[in-house]
Amino acid sequence: MKVLIYSQEKYPFWRFPLWLVEEIKREFPSLEVEVNFGDEPLQSLIADADVLIGGRLSREAFLKARRLKWIHSPFVGVGNMLFEEVVKSPVIITNSRGVNAEAVSLHAVSLSLALLRGLPWAFHLKTLRKYDHRFFTEKFIPLEAEEVKAGVFGYGEIGRRVFRKLKALGIQMHCLNSSGSKGCFPFSSLDEFLEKINLLIITVPRTPQTEGCIDFKRMEELGGFLVNVGRGRIVVERDLARALREGKLKGAALDVFETEPLSRESPLWDAPNLIITPHIAGTSSLFWKREWELLRENLKRFLEGRPLINQVDKSKGY
Repeated sequence: MKVLIYSQEKYPFWRFPLWLVEEIKREFPSLEVEVNFGDEPLQSLIADADVLIGGRLSREAFLKARRLKWIHSPFVGVGNMLFEEVVKSPVIITNSRGVNAEAVSLHAVSLSLALLRGLPWAFHLKTLRKYDHRFFTEKFIPLEAEEVKAGVFGYGEIGRRVFRKLKALGIQMHCLNSSGSKGCFPFSSLDEFLEKINLLIITVPRTPQTEGCIDFKRMEELGGFLVNVGRGRIVVERDLARALREGKLKGAALDVFETEPLSRESPLWDAPNLIITPHIAGTSSLFWKREWELLRENLKRFLEGRPLINQVDKSKGY
């Protein structure tokens, strides 16, 4: 049985580590393990692979696969590989949901607290070399927990952790998911949900339903703060830049963007009271250790014919 590890990530942190390749070989000596870091096109390697470990898959490559039974993504998002032929096939897709949940939730909470306490204004004053108490407090008076009503949009593993962390600080919490289960608002009540809160934290995956749903009108409804650590295309970026310029939002923080890397020409760079981090919420010194724990368990299950952890519903996209 052949396992093909194909990792062509341009950022070194996200490249599948060689130590993990050696761990797979050591623990599963019966497997034939091949690794490639993008030196050859995937379609020239995939024909005899039973398992593909990789975060990207083109239609052309998939159509070359003759034996493929399971695709595992080291990441959470798998939208790039959900074309019709994959969705209709019996090939199982698993993702790494939960592996970076703690890191992303901590990042979301950090960004939220930075906005609530006015830290973007402090960063701005630092660039001006100004120690100006009056400017800071007249521009924005920091909030306390009892003044905040936060809403988590997407109540998966990350969303639940964000919810618990902020609730522990004394912040009133609400949540929204697709169905309205677990005490959350349903997606159909998104506008009602936004009316209840002044801090929106987006952790939801991108689907046809969620893409572009946070537009200028809904930013006006929110009127407070917005944090996005979910997927970039959920928030309409040109509307966000406008809402911040016109004061319809008090502040925002983004770790994900419609197109990455963010263009130097993007209006977001000049938007006031906006924190930008370069899609690093999920980075952590523990990421690949946890990824190995998940992958090891699923390789055991696969070889024993047992159900795999983190199977993706291909019709839903997550």
